[in-house]
Amino acid sequence: MLDFLTRTGREVARIRRAAKTLTERYAQPEARASAAERLLSVGTPEAIYQLTRRFTITSGNLEQDDQEKRWVRDLLVERGASAVEPLKRFLRGHDEVTWAMEALRGLLPEGELASFLFTVLGDGDPVMIRGPKAVRILDFVAGLDVPGAAASVARCLESPDDTVRMAAVQALGLYRDPASREAALQALASDEEDSVRVRIALAGLFADLEWEIRGKRPAVERLLPPGFRVTSKGRILRI
Repeated sequence: MLDFLTRTGREVARIRRAAKTLTERYAQPEARASAAERLLSVGTPEAIYQLTRRFTITSGNLEQDDQEKRWVRDLLVERGASAVEPLKRFLRGHDEVTWAMEALRGLLPEGELASFLFTVLGDGDPVMIRGPKAVRILDFVAGLDVPGAAASVARCLESPDDTVRMAAVQALGLYRDPASREAALQALASDEEDSVRVRIALAGLFADLEWEIRGKRPAVERLLPPGFRVTSKGRILRI
């Protein structure tokens, strides 16, 4: 038992020291690379999680920083299934999510990845869907070819954060899924939408996709931003 505790203690200390060096933005690149390799050699879930924390810091040389993060991403993908849970843990707990999402994209089917990322967004609670992290996730999900994802994106139109609502509209424009028309129409016809840029983006979405506004025409015409008009066929047209 004493031997086990001693070995465990040594491992914890190794992980702690390596993680400290890896996340030191002023350390030499060679020192950070060596620390990453030590964490890989330990290979426990905690060590792999600490490796993901390289994504949380930006070193002084931006080109070198990008290369290091790309290298760490590739290391995690090469690690395979054992890197999945540490990466999910990182995504739940940190805001610097782009590289971690890229790593998971190399490890999970896109549908499974999208489902997990929507859970991270707030488990469907619009009040929780806010902040730069949510915007990064929405931008990333918009690049995934996942049937039915537009419905989950549309729920973000209820976010209290207008940058998130804006990202959701842009994502819906990429998906072009008619199933999200009703949610977008509700947002466009809502008196509670107080962001001019979001309202313009919504009007542009309907104009670009040639979606009808049936059922909400009076409200839409009353709230339609300048630069748009409603045609006799109930569609929005850019002036």
